[in-house]
Amino acid sequence: LLAAPRGFCAGVHRAIEIVKKSIKKYGTPVYIRHEIVHNKHVVDSLKKIGAIFIDELDEVKDKTRPVIFSAHGVPKSVPKKAVDYKMEYIDATCPLVSKVHKEAENLHKNNYHILLIGHKNHPEVIGTMGQLPKEAIDLIETVDEANKFTIKNDKKVAYITQTTLSV
Repeated sequence: LLAAPRGFCAGVHRAIEIVKKSIKKYGTPVYIRHEIVHNKHVVDSLKKIGAIFIDELDEVKDKTRPVIFSAHGVPKSVPKKAVDYKMEYIDATCPLVSKVHKEAENLHKNNYHILLIGHKNHPEVIGTMGQLPKEAIDLIETVDEANKFTIKNDKKVAYITQTTLSV
């Protein structure tokens, strides 16, 4: 029996705490790349205490202010861009998402082609796919896509999944 609605996972609680502690430490504003979690109430409450939500780092008006990466994770290019801007960043990526990122990298290093089962354009999927070269990973959204997938090279195939995948 599952009750609905269910509460937040530990990764979400952690990300929210990171935002609150960052605001206490740095003052306001603190920028957050993408919604820290998909919850309007949480996002609105964080806005009220000084969080500013952005889509990309180039939207940050004051680059001396810290930026927090959401619980969904980010492509490798995002922290690099923050460093280029000389911005301090705080990574609030869920540890389970980080574990998927590390597994994807390990599989890639061991010569696997990776299939990511997830939803296109979801921030977590974008972050996971951004850990590897484009040719190393394919997104599978449907059973039909899985059935039609053909191996493009001689590599072994492994799969990983979006941690927040709803089926």
